[in-house]
Amino acid sequence: MRRFLAIMLVVLALSAVGAAGTARADGGPITITPVTPLPGDTVQNRTPLILATVVDSAGTIVPSTVVFRVNGVDVAQFDGVLINATSISYAVPSILPLPLGNNTVAISLSDTAGNTAEYSWGFQVNTTAGAPGGLIPMNLRSLLVDAAVIAGLAAAGFGGYIVYLQRRRRFTFRKYFATHPVKKEYLVLYIPGTAAFLFVLLGLIYVIGTRGLPLLAPEYVVIIGSFIGLTAFAVDARREKRLIRARERAFAQFLFEMADAMRGGIDPAKAVVELAKSTSNILQKPLRIAADGIRMGRPFDAVLTTMVAPMKSALVARYAGLIAEASGVGGETSAVVYRAAKDMDDFLKIEVERGKQLLMPVAVLYIAFGVLMAVLFALLYIAPTLGSINISFFGGNPLASAGSSGSGATVAKLDPSTLKVRFYDLMLIISLGTGAIIGAFTEGKARYGLLHSLGLVAGTAVAFAIMFP
Repeated sequence: MRRFLAIMLVVLALSAVGAAGTARADGGPITITPVTPLPGDTVQNRTPLILATVVDSAGTIVPSTVVFRVNGVDVAQFDGVLINATSISYAVPSILPLPLGNNTVAISLSDTAGNTAEYSWGFQVNTTAGAPGGLIPMNLRSLLVDAAVIAGLAAAGFGGYIVYLQRRRRFTFRKYFATHPVKKEYLVLYIPGTAAFLFVLLGLIYVIGTRGLPLLAPEYVVIIGSFIGLTAFAVDARREKRLIRARERAFAQFLFEMADAMRGGIDPAKAVVELAKSTSNILQKPLRIAADGIRMGRPFDAVLTTMVAPMKSALVARYAGLIAEASGVGGETSAVVYRAAKDMDDFLKIEVERGKQLLMPVAVLYIAFGVLMAVLFALLYIAPTLGSINISFFGGNPLASAGSSGSGATVAKLDPSTLKVRFYDLMLIISLGTGAIIGAFTEGKARYGLLHSLGLVAGTAVAFAIMFP
């Protein structure tokens, strides 16, 4: 009976030692504990960080005695290995990815007191594995079916209401849109923004609940949503800016022609009527509307103000107001009109030269963006070889436990995959900000730089996809 109890105690002791994470500890209390990946874990990344902690109360680990075998190959002298008194880690480089399936790790070491220890464990690499059931307990198919049912009910209700209006109030879409024109903001901002929101929502649900997708799949969803929501608005903003510039040039030419007509003895109102007959540029329609107003007996200043309001140009409105005031005061109005035309033409030429001179600063911003991306790529490539960050000069680590000991507090390094995601998100934010800065710097409004932002976002996505497929 005593012999049986002794055998059981030995078995329990060995089990306890194995549970503590030590395969063998000869002559001293050395404990090797795997941290990541844990024994039996399944990881999706073929270049994970392999980390184990070491506790040795009898001495100090001798780095030269460390044997770090991954799948039978000693990697202790590799660049990605970091050995210190409390931990041993190996950041698998992208040029030596782990094979799919089972992988083994074996660590053996000695300390200054002559004690030795060994530990080995295994884990699996499966790039198609994911969180069981996803992080969001939703069934995408059920969600889409529910959304389709709700959309169908809403469409049926809207159709029934239209039929009711047609029968009771003689409603027609032609009559409605004749009195209620569709605002441009609905087509370029509100509708695309709503579509982008729905796409991002459904896309993130799908990405989070689907296994085997790329690491940056959520970011790709957000990028596509950004293009859906902002492309129409960005293109319209640039188109509107070019249209305003064209109207300003045409209005300056119109002032020159009106000044010549007034010098020939034609009053301003009559000059507008005559120019409306011969003008064939972008001001053709506004001039015809203004001429119709003059024929109906409206004052010249009111007609001119109404004509320039849809042009959405502060420059045109300023000079139109000046001419309207001059015509009301009387006197040599032709000289005022000619001087206004000359000043406006000079201002437009200055704007053109300014735009050419700003090409170089814009190119510098693009180059700086490229340099920043290159620096981040370099950091991502050397990140596996970086160790913990010593923050003892800040007065210790406030997150460390009260019983911890050591000469300096440290912060463990991030996993390479986490760094990729963080740097990718950073570059997306910088892309949007850089485009807005270009728009505000060159055109005076950030929205005119949205096309630059989308271009930089697309460049960032392509660069990351090429560098980290």
